Amino acid sequence: MPVITINGPVGSGPIEVGQRVSQLLHINYVDRLVFAEAAKLIGSPVGVLIEKEQRVIGFREKLGRFLQTTLERSAVAGISGEPYFGRGIELLPAETYIELAGDPSTPAQMVNDKAFIEATTNVVVDLAKSGDVVIIGRGANIMLADVPGVVHVGMWAPLELRIQTAMERENFNEAQARKYVEELEQARITFFNKFFKVNPHDPSLYHVMINMGKINAESAADVVKQTAQMVTANSMTVN
Repeated sequence: MPVITINGPVGSGPIEVGQRVSQLLHINYVDRLVFAEAAKLIGSPVGVLIEKEQRVIGFREKLGRFLQTTLERSAVAGISGEPYFGRGIELLPAETYIELAGDPSTPAQMVNDKAFIEATTNVVVDLAKSGDVVIIGRGANIMLADVPGVVHVGMWAPLELRIQTAMERENFNEAQARKYVEELEQARITFFNKFFKVNPHDPSLYHVMINMGKINAESAADVVKQTAQMVTANSMTVN
């Protein structure tokens, strides 16, 4: 009953390798289904959860939105903005501006972070209990870190390879693909830092890390298959 988690930057191969592994081991493949099930638990659309995990807005856009909203509030209040541009606001660090600049009226920000991560964790844990599954992304390796016998795989690939993959998969031009890949990777790092206090590139989080710049998806799937068989056998021996 192998349970395998695969995490890596967009374009580094988790989807392709995960699908191949599920075929090799004749087990289930789960990606966006995690969000679909989590959405049921907290009554939020799937798109909102995806946005919460992935959306990254440039600092200038966020700051501009914050300043615009602030000026509008001040104008309505008719008090020249003193409550919002009070003493010391110019000294706020950039990350504070970014938090303030978020639009609290958007559905993504109205989803409670604690409920979001608890619902996602519940779904991932239930999938692991059922066994025979490959789970892509979602921080499943952290959620299942203490579960014996679960195999955690980290993926990596050079930036240019990830850009090329995005161009082919999403029909982007090179500039669009580069922006897409870089922003989603920053979102992934932010997601892991915010919810789990770890860097997703930390090798200690995985049984094995695979560099897709060195091998193809078929070979990578074989590595994952062999690792899963070894970890599962060792787990049965210990038990």
